[in-house]
Amino acid sequence: MSKGLGNIMKQAQLMQQKMARVQAELEEREIEATAGGGMVTARVNGR
Repeated sequence: MSKGLGNIMKQAQLMQQKMARVQAELEEREIEATAGGGMVTARVNGR
């Protein structure tokens, strides 16, 4: 494997790890919004 290809593979692996961490963080978040003078409430999470 060439040195350049090895670096690309390493960068891809690091990006995949970062994306997994961000996805795990989003799964823990919950957002709630209200509209229509309180008649409608929506709650969503990262799952």
